[in-house]
Amino acid sequence: MLRTLAIYLPQFHRVPENDEWWGEGFTEWTAVKGAEKLFEGHNQPRVPLNKNYYNLLEHDTMAWQADLMKKYFVDGMCIYHYWFENGRRILEKPAENLLKWTDIQMPFCFYWANQTWTKTWKKLTGACIWSNIYETSEKKIETGILLKQSYGREKEWEDHFLYLLPFFKDERYIKLDGKPVFIIYRPDDIFSLWDMADYFDMRAKQSGFQGIYLIGSGRGVIRGLNATFEKQPDWKVDSYDEMWKMTLSSRIEKNCKTYFCGGVDFDNSPRMGKNSFIMKGASPLKFYTYFKELYKRSLLLDNEFVFVNAWNEWGEGMYLEPDEKYGFGYLESLKKAIAECRNEQSVNKGNNEEENYYTEEDIYWRKMIQDMSRHDSLLHNWLCLKENTANFSMYFKKYGYHNVAIYGMGKLGIHLLHELRESGINACFGIDENSEKIMCEIKVYSPNQHMPKVDAVIITIINQYSEIADKLRESMDCPMITLEEIIQELMLQ
Repeated sequence: MLRTLAIYLPQFHRVPENDEWWGEGFTEWTAVKGAEKLFEGHNQPRVPLNKNYYNLLEHDTMAWQADLMKKYFVDGMCIYHYWFENGRRILEKPAENLLKWTDIQMPFCFYWANQTWTKTWKKLTGACIWSNIYETSEKKIETGILLKQSYGREKEWEDHFLYLLPFFKDERYIKLDGKPVFIIYRPDDIFSLWDMADYFDMRAKQSGFQGIYLIGSGRGVIRGLNATFEKQPDWKVDSYDEMWKMTLSSRIEKNCKTYFCGGVDFDNSPRMGKNSFIMKGASPLKFYTYFKELYKRSLLLDNEFVFVNAWNEWGEGMYLEPDEKYGFGYLESLKKAIAECRNEQSVNKGNNEEENYYTEEDIYWRKMIQDMSRHDSLLHNWLCLKENTANFSMYFKKYGYHNVAIYGMGKLGIHLLHELRESGINACFGIDENSEKIMCEIKVYSPNQHMPKVDAVIITIINQYSEIADKLRESMDCPMITLEEIIQELMLQ
């Protein structure tokens, strides 16, 4: 059966970090209450029904939410999960409490929001930038970085998996074919994703599951993911109707399981003030009409899940929860759309002949553009490191890699060789398909040759990591790391 999952923000309770960064007692409600009208007719401030500015650390609050879920056909919550460098966590208490409160029937899964939290440092591409309008003058944050997101290797992956395991074992945790569902916000940022996914899958099987089911935000096939998840709203347009038209007509890849997401509304002025993005034209009636079509599309594709953004993202105007303006309007609309789709006989489940698919040429050019963008980003970040005289040895010493090999002895490989030499790391040899044509200061092997043992192999060929690693592991037993993940981690030092 198609299950409706709502994205869930666990921000509505006090934590020491928010007290320090934004002032004593700050929660998401602080921003929501402080919102101002920026133009005539602007729906701000948003007020929860009966002024229910709840605290997610209270049992009765989550029990109330679970009752609403059941009544209005929400099958589960995708709870944002924050896991940063060295296992640092924040906003984890609501989920941990839910694990203890077994009487609350709230099916859930985790949605890993894998972004560095920063205020002002623009060098970190894709970081989660927060507004400075709440920062007190007495406690200015000078570095701009609040929490660092890095991914590590097997030790860090094991620590993360062990934290997740008790949740996975809970009967309320959402699973598909015996596999715990785990969603990743920015899968493209995890340059060792294929490796991490294999490790999580192995550990899940060892723990009694059939594996792990990974869903990534975005589009297209990524090694390690079981499916992708097209998160909305899309910030290309500021019209609610146009956003939904784009959602309902979006193309997908034929050989890639793709789930859809419906946006309730969007207005992040409570967080960003005059620098906000505001979507115009949302209403419960429109949501009902559009979500019903999205639900039908999901049924036609025989999808297991359809997503709603969001259950309680009050600071961005995305919430199903009742408010003073519309009451239970959005929840009623959701329930009505789902009930009608379930009752209509005209929906031919699994008949997706008219689905809007990307052509092979579309996929080729999209991948080409993505590769070029990643290559450009890597070079930019590398230059930033050189401007700040970063020492490459920091990464290798952290993980105990003293003797390494370099796969791909093109321009990136040669520059990396010089970087390692200057950092005192022993680059023992290179590996390249065109080994006979390459002239450099170290020996270069063909991937098919027998090679000496090393602590790790650094792969410099962007977007071919998993294929190269699979081939090398036929004859080499060591970690396969990517140049991108090295650069990424050094940027945070």
